[in-house]
Parts: sequence; structure tokens; C-alpha cells
Amino acid sequence: MAKPRIFLSSTCYDLGDARSELTTFLENLGFEVLNSQSGRFGVKPKVHSHEACLAMLENADYVILMIGGRRGGTYVHSEKSITNEEIRAAQKLNRPIFAFLDRKVDALRPVYRKNPTADFSPVVDDVRIFDFVDSLAAGHEDNWLHLFDTVVDIKTSLTAQFAYLLLLYSQSLRKKAPQAAQAVPMALPFPNLLDRAPGDSEPEQSTFRSGLRVVYDSLRKLLNADIKDGPKQEQLKSIWVIARHGEGEDCKIQVNEQRFKASAWGRSRGERVFAQMTDCGIEGFFDVDEDDMGRPIGVAGIVFSTDRGQSYPADALKVWVDALIARYGEDDALDRFKRLDMQIFASEDV
Repeated sequence: MAKPRIFLSSTCYDLGDARSELTTFLENLGFEVLNSQSGRFGVKPKVHSHEACLAMLENADYVILMIGGRRGGTYVHSEKSITNEEIRAAQKLNRPIFAFLDRKVDALRPVYRKNPTADFSPVVDDVRIFDFVDSLAAGHEDNWLHLFDTVVDIKTSLTAQFAYLLLLYSQSLRKKAPQAAQAVPMALPFPNLLDRAPGDSEPEQSTFRSGLRVVYDSLRKLLNADIKDGPKQEQLKSIWVIARHGEGEDCKIQVNEQRFKASAWGRSRGERVFAQMTDCGIEGFFDVDEDDMGRPIGVAGIVFSTDRGQSYPADALKVWVDALIARYGEDDALDRFKRLDMQIFASEDV
């Protein structure tokens, strides 16, 4: 009887024992394990060992990725690690990936984002590990990272995942009525009276109202655009992430590109999302700026195109998003944002 094949991808130096124990565990469950450390691993002749690993991926049904504190060897044909290239190949082959991340590495990810020049050598031998993890977490599929302290955690998680796969398979055998795709929520009307507009004087409040109106009209055009709901959701998410984590000034608001990538997606996909934001008064961009130390950093941002004088829509967008989160929490705030709910600045707030 044919057995499903699982390819093990990881650095070998710090996870060799875990790979061996995991191989035995999976074989006892009836899987065939493609482990490059095993003598049973097929090696394609007349090719580099890296190429042999990538070639073997074509025979895999599933991929298990383990990320520890060692980056491992660099792929012979690029500047990426061989583990990174294995996952890229698995993604191109559309193989399901179960990713596991050492909890100690995960704990340092936010520290690295804030201070990338710090010394992380007690845990990782190369900070590019953090970039690799962030790229996985920002992917549009198979981006769930299971944390582990020991291989026992991995085996426990895999047992649950395999059981869930059986559940999905059994459910696929049942006949189901087709479900409608999730639609973008309907926008609420702009408030008649923004008497809670922030500002220390009437001119400041008036400027905020004007900026908020630009934000509303632009997002309303986005929602009414003659494109599918999926791209609209992606555009709204991009604007939300930039406003949530970025800094605004006048008509522009931008965020560190790595922060945008961690919460949304990388540059290539982000540029595709920005390219679809047509005729709504908002344009997305990627650029290079300087950090507080004068070092160049990549940024992602949006800019409003408006001729309404001193309206400062970027400032208004930032204030609105921050106010929604402070009042309703992250999840509910995002829902209200997608509905263009600006009642928080009106006396009829509900």
C-alpha cells in the first residue's frame, strides 16, 4: 500500500536529534519520511546536494519545517539558506507546510524589529532567521507558526493536525450547499454632526473634520470600485495596517516595510494590492527613508491626493484608527473601520 510522504526541512546542526526522533515518530504512524540525514534519502546523481534536496521535494505530499537558532548553509545558487529555498520550492509545488518555530527565537522577533543591530547571538547565529520567519508569517497561506520547546511539542501538534486532516477529508465527502463569498461590509453614512472632533480650538476641529471627510470619501470610492470584493479587502487591510502602525503627516502616512510585511505581506504582493487602488484618491507606495540613526530603511505607505486645502487626511486617518482601537479593541475596531464607522466623533455615538 502506498504511503504518504513527508519531507523534513530544517537546519541540521541544531535540530539533528529532533529530526531523528521525528522521523521515527512519523514512520510509526505509517508515513514515509524524506529526511536528508537518513541513509534511505534518495540522492539524484551528478547534482549538488542542495539540488538533490530540492528535487526530492517533488516526491513529497507534505512538508514539515522546523526553525531553530541556526540558519544553516547558504544555497549554492542564491544568497538564501537551503532551508529557505526548500520552502520556496514547496510553495511553488503547492505542498502543504506545517511550520514549527523554536519559542526562544519567536520571543526575540519583536525585539529584532525594534532594534535590529542588537546582539542576538545567544539564541540565533544569523539575524536573517528573523526575516525568514517574518516572511512565512506574512504569507497568504500556510503561515501558521507552531511554537515548540522540545520535539514532544512538535509530535503533539502533528498528532492534532493529522486528526484534523482526517476530519476535513470526511467533511469533503459530504454534499454541501454552495456558500456565498464574503462580501465587503456596507459603508455607514458620514455623520451629520462631528461635535466630538478632537482639537483645542474650532479651527483645529474644523481641519480634522475636513480631513476625516477626505478619508471617508476616498474609502467610499474604494468600496464602490468596480472590482471584486477580495482585492477590496486587501486594500482596506493595507490601509489599516499602515494607519495602525505608521506615522502620518499632512497627506502621507508610512510604516517600516518590515512592520508592514509582518502584519500584511511583502513588497511584491503589496505592490499588486497598491496597483489596484485606482481612482479612489489614495495611492500606495514603497520607498526608502531614514531611521532615527540616519540609516536607510524600507517603508510602505499611502498618500492622499486632495485639493481641499489644509485638510490633513493622513493625520485624521491615524487619529480615527487609534480612537477606534482605544474604544473597541483591535478586532471590533477593524470591523468598524471596514464599515467607515466614524460615529465615535459624533454625539449620536452608539
